Amino acid sequence: MIKHQFLIVICALLVVSCNATGVKIAGVDVGALVNQGVNVYESQIFDERKEQQLGENLASVLVSVAPIHQDKQINKYVNKVGRHLANHSSRPTLNWQFAVLDSDDINAFAAPAGFVFITSGALLQLDSEAELAAMLAHEIIHITKQHHVEKIKELSLQSALTEMVFISADAYQTQNDSDRSSRNLTQWARALSSMATELYSKGLDRDDEIEADIEAVSLMSKAGYDVFAMASVLQRIASITPTDSALASLYSTHPQPEERLDEIASTLDAFDKFEGPNLQERYQKNIFK
Repeated sequence: MIKHQFLIVICALLVVSCNATGVKIAGVDVGALVNQGVNVYESQIFDERKEQQLGENLASVLVSVAPIHQDKQINKYVNKVGRHLANHSSRPTLNWQFAVLDSDDINAFAAPAGFVFITSGALLQLDSEAELAAMLAHEIIHITKQHHVEKIKELSLQSALTEMVFISADAYQTQNDSDRSSRNLTQWARALSSMATELYSKGLDRDDEIEADIEAVSLMSKAGYDVFAMASVLQRIASITPTDSALASLYSTHPQPEERLDEIASTLDAFDKFEGPNLQERYQKNIFK
């Protein structure tokens, strides 16, 4: 990682002397290479505009795999629960959007900038609003902690540095700054969208998943839910046959539920006297109507 960062700094410094394409050494367009190096550096800076576009790109990937459930009432209910949680998070001002994916899989997903999805298969396995809150809170923490952003930055750095070695002289054609900015953003979006497939198939790092579980418990407490619903969700998942195809994507991207239970045990102990509601009746009225 230090070597990668060093290369980026060197490229950024060289821009003073090689700011345009056309300077060649051994047939390599050094100007284009330097410009690419600056773009690599800039790709590591995720302002709110980039985070929003990244979130939209990743959300579109998820929706292309499984469509939004057509039941508007269920989506409205999930949004209400999700936004209540998000309002108690560290980033309440994001444009939070929650939706149900029409899929038999038992899983939930997050994309940067406030996009959260849960499958209809998962909803059918849950028993209360507090359990729904547990799954949504886990995904909300992924967003507030920018776990996907950091993973994408890691992947984009690896990809961009590889491309620097093979850059061709015609990589940058003459065009005005506005067109170049638009084209670069489009290329950036395409590259990140392709990374999304790898990200959602392999999942985040184990530490990210455990952190999301632990922080989700605290978020549930702030929002007034029964925090022990997090344990009941994990126990429910553990009770399903591991070979069940509905759990394939969850098991491939998350630690085993027994391991996750062990990791949150001490956190739950701190809430042993907290008695938040689980709102079972309200959940079943909205989901199993």
